[in-house]
Amino acid sequence: MYDTDLAAAQNPATPPARLADIAARRGDLHPLILGHPACYPQLREWIFQVNPSARAAMSAAPAMPPAAAPSPRRGRGGLCALLGCGGLALLGVVIVGIVFVGGLLIGPSTQDQSTSDRPTSEGTTARDDSLAAFDAERSRYDELYAQIESNPVAPLVADVVRFQRVETNIADPGLTDASVAQYANEARSIRETLEQRIADAATRRTNVSGSVTEAIVDEAGQGFIDIAWDADTQCATSRRADEGRVTIGCVSDEPLAVHLAPESQLGGDLAMREVVLHELTHLYVRADSDAHGSELGTAALLVEQGHFQGNSESFADCYALTYLDLWTLTFDGREYGYGYICTPEERQLVREWAAEVHAPMPQ
Repeated sequence: MYDTDLAAAQNPATPPARLADIAARRGDLHPLILGHPACYPQLREWIFQVNPSARAAMSAAPAMPPAAAPSPRRGRGGLCALLGCGGLALLGVVIVGIVFVGGLLIGPSTQDQSTSDRPTSEGTTARDDSLAAFDAERSRYDELYAQIESNPVAPLVADVVRFQRVETNIADPGLTDASVAQYANEARSIRETLEQRIADAATRRTNVSGSVTEAIVDEAGQGFIDIAWDADTQCATSRRADEGRVTIGCVSDEPLAVHLAPESQLGGDLAMREVVLHELTHLYVRADSDAHGSELGTAALLVEQGHFQGNSESFADCYALTYLDLWTLTFDGREYGYGYICTPEERQLVREWAAEVHAPMPQ
């Protein structure tokens, strides 16, 4: 089975949050993570605390080139990391799901630490004003979130993890007045972005293309998930291209979107539905992870427990199969997915998970 965690730990472009999540689950990969260019000081210290032997093994890990600088923000922040390059199809067609896994909240950032060591001026008017401004922003943010909390990708749209980090850090009495003001400004920025995303979603809820795939995405995301038929430029090339396999779908977080090959290349109606539902699952799982903060999301926990062959891609297949009430991954003579047909018991687990995260699921 393709080891997605190992691939991510070896990929210089893997973001810090993904590394933290892997570190929390995979002690065997700690040496690789320690040598990764995105391994930040707090994560390194945490690994040394829980796995002292990793320090000695670190020298055995292959060196990596520095990670490229992040591209300018557009939509929700963060960089994409591949979750499985094996693809969704086994015979002739491959779908690679690009997802973001929620990060382990280890502690404040390096910038936070540097400011917390400086003298503070507690009780100053400037500090009080900043805290009051943050409280006002938090109230507005909560009101906005209440409008979308039934959406399966609400935690992603609202940058829940980032806002919670700001909320935790601004309460640190060791911060300088300037740092408190900075966090208040960050809270305002998150709230303004959420406000804009809600407004933008209202204009993106109609099936402009009239296509099967866009209709599913629009119904699922209520305008918060975009769709584009640009998999050839936005999705990674299959590592098994020499076997004639091609990538026909992936998802991104910047912007929040499903990227597909043109529908004419996806196969018939059922094949198109299976492909887009599989990819949407990755976004739901990402949102599930963010909603749980430092703990594993429900979907990740089920996979960790060994359901769905311990494979997140098989979990995505199972969501699509359960949604469509199908018992095959073969359509129009081509086999899609990862070759595993989930059991009735696993389908019930998927239904319960879908209800928990508000993911669409026919009765």
